[in-house]
Amino acid sequence: MSVESILLDFQVTPTMDESVYIRDVASVATCVADSLRQDCMQQGCISSGYSYASIYSGPKDLLFTIKHYFREGLITLSLEYFKITKDDGLLYDHEAVERMCRLVKRNLDAARGTAIPSIKRCQVRTPYLRTSDDRIVEYGWTRLLFSQRSAYQLVEIYGTMDFGNCLVLDGFINLAESDLAYTRNLMCHGKYDYKDKEVLILGGGDGALLYELLKEKPKFVTMVDIDEVVIDACKEHMRSACGDVMDKYKGENYEIIVDDAFKYLAKYAEEKKTFDVIFGDLTDIPIHAEGSTWEFVKAVIKSSLRLLPVGGKYFTHCIGVNAPQAIYNFEKMVQSLGVPVEVAQTQDHVPSFMEKWVWFQVTRLEGEITEEVNDSIVEKEAEPQVPEVSSGTIDKEGKVEEKKVNGEEKKDKGEEKKVNGDEKKVNGDEKKVNGDAKKDDKKERASPDKKEEKKAGAKDLKDKLETPKGLTKEKSNVDKKAKPTKK
Repeated sequence: MSVESILLDFQVTPTMDESVYIRDVASVATCVADSLRQDCMQQGCISSGYSYASIYSGPKDLLFTIKHYFREGLITLSLEYFKITKDDGLLYDHEAVERMCRLVKRNLDAARGTAIPSIKRCQVRTPYLRTSDDRIVEYGWTRLLFSQRSAYQLVEIYGTMDFGNCLVLDGFINLAESDLAYTRNLMCHGKYDYKDKEVLILGGGDGALLYELLKEKPKFVTMVDIDEVVIDACKEHMRSACGDVMDKYKGENYEIIVDDAFKYLAKYAEEKKTFDVIFGDLTDIPIHAEGSTWEFVKAVIKSSLRLLPVGGKYFTHCIGVNAPQAIYNFEKMVQSLGVPVEVAQTQDHVPSFMEKWVWFQVTRLEGEITEEVNDSIVEKEAEPQVPEVSSGTIDKEGKVEEKKVNGEEKKDKGEEKKVNGDEKKVNGDEKKVNGDAKKDDKKERASPDKKEEKKAGAKDLKDKLETPKGLTKEKSNVDKKAKPTKK
């Protein structure tokens, strides 16, 4: 059961002649009735200085709208109807839609005609997800294998013919059984030697990364994921991706911890524990460099980099190649976290993502760790070295010559008090400066936004174009008596 929408577009010669564009709309309606072999009833029309539209109804709750943008010569045909079963419908397949498109194009003598396959709406499980840059992709779900809302997200696993079983979290594809390319790109398979390495995985609840890493004979792998629902679902329905590695939470050289990653990052920092490799297998990088998700990612990476020794690696996935601004923002952010690093990236196509993906490899370099202040980096202040002050002078032989004049001694002590007084004054200024720094830290940090193209509205267009004769700005014929369009 679904509601189906079918969209067709046509390019015709622009016209300002009212009789021509009204005739074109009627012609399209007749073609629809002929294609369906059913009578369709006109329910009303709406006209403006830019377009003319007519609304029709037909069998099986069909409603369709024909809109003619006569100044540009564009006609859109939008049909919507209720479909109970797969075999029940006015247009059974896309070939029927294409036949209708060809009929309309021929009758209009249109320069171009295109038809989009039917969009299935109002379903319990939508087949439509989106790419990293918000394009629509349609999945051929064969069945729903698992669905449960955890304390953190909606966890679903679908079966497909294309990608095997797919893990979907909050409406985003996370991993499929077909996606070994994702896991191997994340771990730089064949380019990095994990033998005898200490590894930390942040996230990774699908188990695929842990499964592949253990084949590389690391010293020990710790995986921290907050959502046990994901772990339970994947070890039952994604066995080809995770194997049996999550059947028990502790093995000879690995441990799975169900908890908050931040909690353990803080714990390891307090223990001064380091890892040779840390994986960020958590959320995707958001499009905009702002908001709670961006701050979450930033905090995770900042804490992780401080657990790496010189030469240590932080490996993470990022986002699709069609979101270049997000990729740029991410790299810039990593380099601004106060830890000297070298940043590299790789790209590859992930089958179930239906797009090319980006991974980052961050290497810890030698150098002082610095701190962020108002989006700029300042070095940590070193402890001031106070020079030792001698009460005497040094002669040529290196011996200290004591001061013998009492008056001069008292004078020197007086000068020392004066210096101490100036020092207090300096300390007071330092407190004032530190106070200003704290005040500045509370200010909201500016984030680069994606530039938006300025679009001209209808008001701007109205000033440039002359309203055609015989048409008011809003002329409605909805109240007219319905007229049938016969096949």
